Amino acid sequence: MTRWLGGCLLVACGLTLSGCSSLVSESASAAAGIASGSLAGAVTNNAGVAAGIGIGVQAGTRAGVQYAQRKIHGEAQQQIADVAGPLKVGQVKGWNTVLSVPLESSEAGKVTVSRVISTGELDCKEIVVSVERSGRETLPVSEFYVASICRSGSQWAWASAEPATPRWGALQ
Repeated sequence: MTRWLGGCLLVACGLTLSGCSSLVSESASAAAGIASGSLAGAVTNNAGVAAGIGIGVQAGTRAGVQYAQRKIHGEAQQQIADVAGPLKVGQVKGWNTVLSVPLESSEAGKVTVSRVISTGELDCKEIVVSVERSGRETLPVSEFYVASICRSGSQWAWASAEPATPRWGALQ
């Protein structure tokens, strides 16, 4: 039983580092639910209690994966804001993400400042971000997002949630 549980946890850990976020979330939570349900079945004869334990662990695992994804997306947004902050309107500069946890693939693209929203006490800019995906084609395919960044002290920070919604779902 312990060997089987260890195998399930190893598979879950491997899946969480594979790259596809929906597969990662569902696979990790399913593996955790199965492993904890089996363990709970060995501890208690009450099917309701065993199912409750399995569902609880599954929900906790899913929440943990989603938390990690939100942190990664925040890192990526901050790295884009760091590149875009010093740019003037119309300037274009390349960006790429360097993720601290390889839960998702690194990305790259270009960013430009399309307009200055405000200056003074509240410095904010509207930016256009491209995310370039190189596939089997010879030309990269780009997706474009519009976002806002604002100065927070000496650093620029991502200031809008909307661009992340279609791209990353509710996991901003």
